[in-house]
Amino acid sequence: MNALKPSATVEELEQALGELTVHFDKTVRHLEEATRLIAKQGSAHAEALRWLKDIRKAAGATAPGISHQELCLIIKDLRRRAFENSADELMAEQEHH
Repeated sequence: MNALKPSATVEELEQALGELTVHFDKTVRHLEEATRLIAKQGSAHAEALRWLKDIRKAAGATAPGISHQELCLIIKDLRRRAFENSADELMAEQEHH
């Protein structure tokens, strides 16, 4: 057997090249879709970080070192106070009527 002569025919090589091309095209499409999804996730993550920053600012929890748990406690307290204030306002309105 001559090492310089391929064992496959030209037709077999062309068919293999065609199959590789199809496989390559599918792989590129999958990579493009994965890249789009990663970009979308990055955008959603950035938006969530902006929301968290806004929540921290609204809760007055902007000092460095305030943990997520402390933030949750602040928000819980603010909600409780808001409900109490709403109840007090409703009671005051009923007294005036």
